[in-house]
Amino acid sequence: MLLDRYPLLNEPGKTMVIFERDGKFVGQVLKNRTEKAPAKLLTETKRYDTIDELIAEYPKAPEAEEASG
Repeated sequence: MLLDRYPLLNEPGKTMVIFERDGKFVGQVLKNRTEKAPAKLLTETKRYDTIDELIAEYPKAPEAEEASG
């Protein structure tokens, strides 16, 4: 189940998608879709105990925080 989705702070054109698996939280870094190419999975993070730990490691871009508030 998708828990959160946001653009990454230091990686323009990439989005973090957070899921829960077996009581842990894991993120997938996606390269955003363009006119010429579909979105693409780049990497999956290690598993974290909390969403806050994952977001601390992969911070949100400022516009993502404004949109969610």
